[in-house]
Amino acid sequence: MGNGYIQILGIMDTLNEWNEKLNQFAGKHMDNVLVGTLILFAIIIVAFWAIGALNKK
Repeated sequence: MGNGYIQILGIMDTLNEWNEKLNQFAGKHMDNVLVGTLILFAIIIVAFWAIGALNKK
C-alpha cells in the first residue's frame, strides 16, 4: 500500500513539473490570436479525422 502511494506522489510531482513548463511555454508563445486559431483548427481537423477513422466498418 505504501509503495503504491509513493509512486503516485512521484507521478504527481512529474505532472506538476510538466504543467509548469507548459504554462511558461504557453505564456511566451501562445499569447497571440493567430496561434490560438491555428491550434483550434488543428484540433478540429484531428477530431474529424478520428471520427472518420473510428466509424469505418
